[in-house]
Parts: sequence; structure tokens; C-alpha cells
Amino acid sequence: MSGLARRAGQAGFTAAEFVLGVCVIVVPVALLVLALPTWSERQAMAQRAANESAREVVLADSWSAGASAARAMVEQVAGNYGVPLDQVRGPDFSAGGGLAPGQTVVARVTVRMPALVVPLVGQVGGWSWTALHAERVDDYRSFPQGP
Repeated sequence: MSGLARRAGQAGFTAAEFVLGVCVIVVPVALLVLALPTWSERQAMAQRAANESAREVVLADSWSAGASAARAMVEQVAGNYGVPLDQVRGPDFSAGGGLAPGQTVVARVTVRMPALVVPLVGQVGGWSWTALHAERVDDYRSFPQGP
């Protein structure tokens, strides 16, 4: 018998190890790689929505008009990025601010991040990510005067 002869009971382990390696290592890594662009895109969407909504309030003639314009802006930005509105919260202006010259308006927009993106199945799990943006009201701004 040659030195390359197999010992009894060792046949067939390579196929089992290959399948186990694919299932335990390759598939989870592939799912993570598929989720990374979604995370990056949603972070960019939330930051853009926070920036634009704070700017809408700062440029508005009143707080209520600015808040409604900011909400419409968040909806438009989410639509442009293809993010469903039920996965976006905001803008939230509870962090403070006002429209007096020199004050700062702080906008907060929260977006739902999927933990995994499984092709042909959808999104699985997730967490929330919040973007903040502060916009200063111009020191020399004037408001329109009534009649």
C-alpha cells in the first residue's frame, strides 16, 4: 500500500466543511456587504433632510409656516432617496431655537436603518439613526411688516 492511502472514516469531510464554511462565513458577509450601501444612503438622506428642513424654517416668515415647509421638504428628500415615509421621523425642532435674529434653529431627522437587506425578501431588523443640523438666523434679517 502506498503512503497516500486514506485512513478509514475520513472520506467526504471536504464537502461538509465547504458547505459549512459557505453558510457560516460567506453568506453573512455577503448580506453585510449588501446592507452597507443602504446604511450610507440613509445617513446621507437624513443629513440632507435635517439641513434642508432647518434652512426652510430659518427662511420662513413665521415658525408655523417654516415648520410646515420643513415637513414638506423632509418628505421630498425621502421621496428622492426612495425611502418610505413610515421609516422617517422629523423634522423635530424640540432642541430649541427661534426666529429672532441671531438665534439658532436645530432640526433633527431620524431614519430607520435595516440590519440586513436580503435580496428578494426585503429588509430584516434594524435600528434608528438621527441626523442633527443647526442653522443660525441671520443677525440682520427683517420680517415682512403687516399692512
